[in-house]
Amino acid sequence: MSNDKAGADGSVTAPGKPYISPRAKARMLWVTIHRWMGIVLLIPMAVLGVTGSAQVWPEETEALLNPAREVSATADPADISQAHVAAAREALAPYGTISRIEMGEVGEPIIVTSTPYADPPFGIGAPGGMTRQVWLDPASAQVIDNADSAGGFMWYMHFIHGLFLIPGWGRQLVGWMGIFLTVSAITGIYIFWPGKARFMAALKWQKRDGKAMNIHRQSGVILSIVIIVEAITGAWISFPGVMASIVEPGVEQPERRRGGFGPQGDPLVMEDAQWMQALASARLAHDGRPTAISAPVEGGSWAVTLAGEGVNANVAVPVIEGEVTVEESPAFDGPPPAPTRAIAVAGTMRGLHYATIGGIVWQLLVFLSGLVLTFLAVSGVYVWGKRELKRLRKA
Repeated sequence: MSNDKAGADGSVTAPGKPYISPRAKARMLWVTIHRWMGIVLLIPMAVLGVTGSAQVWPEETEALLNPAREVSATADPADISQAHVAAAREALAPYGTISRIEMGEVGEPIIVTSTPYADPPFGIGAPGGMTRQVWLDPASAQVIDNADSAGGFMWYMHFIHGLFLIPGWGRQLVGWMGIFLTVSAITGIYIFWPGKARFMAALKWQKRDGKAMNIHRQSGVILSIVIIVEAITGAWISFPGVMASIVEPGVEQPERRRGGFGPQGDPLVMEDAQWMQALASARLAHDGRPTAISAPVEGGSWAVTLAGEGVNANVAVPVIEGEVTVEESPAFDGPPPAPTRAIAVAGTMRGLHYATIGGIVWQLLVFLSGLVLTFLAVSGVYVWGKRELKRLRKA
């Protein structure tokens, strides 16, 4: 006579083995997937979380880390003089000649960039190489700070988050991390979701769980949607060509412009007075506030950018003689309209990912989600390791 027992669905189970429903088996499978993704991707997830949070307020973070660059609120960088150029040239002498001068808004310093003088860290950055930058006080023409264009705190935060400091295929690796993170977040929601009628139950403190597990569950439930949005938008940014073809198949997308205005090449060594003469010639050709001036290259012209009322201008000033040419473009309060639907969607994805849209509420959510992602990665492995150690001790 058999001791086997028939289940409610007619299935037969061996004696001593509890019956496990198909739904419970599916949940166990997703728990296993969620757990092993957390174990394998612990370090990358933790790194992406911290570096992502660090970039929510980049300008404010830079100002906090570099208080020496602060100038008077009334200092106007547009009031640049030959004394500013001379001070910058002297400070940059050990690194190279001046290649570009940037004049921002009132209350900001003047930023002067040298010609490339060294290879950037890890071979990541501008094709020409690493440059040196100096910050000038518009009011006193004194050098208030100087640093390399690469290798600072925010530089590392940006390229660790976007490339893992791996040139070439690092961006694709980050993109796949975004896809894996999406799967991990969705499986976490599936595992801990108590049903829409008992949503608050997922946020209650469970006595049977330790502190780490309780906070792991609660923070994951609260910010899981934000983490999923950040993961999807991160993958979108990493695979722009693939995503563009999905949004707008068959349409050739314009290449993203990475260089500045003006001809490309090695900047010529120019005298201090020549910088001011070129700037004066540009302002005569177009009525506007100067925002930047780049040194000419061999066979090229000075490149000056001016901001005017409703219209901006790129002005080319010949080195010796010739006609000054002006290329005008509409001035936009923000980025210009996207030429294609795919680029418009990509812009929205970048805005969501870097929290440049959505206001302070979305910025706070993105900032917290990065920290929570790091905590989820570490706490998940910690809880699993603690349980495994306890099980081994009992065995």
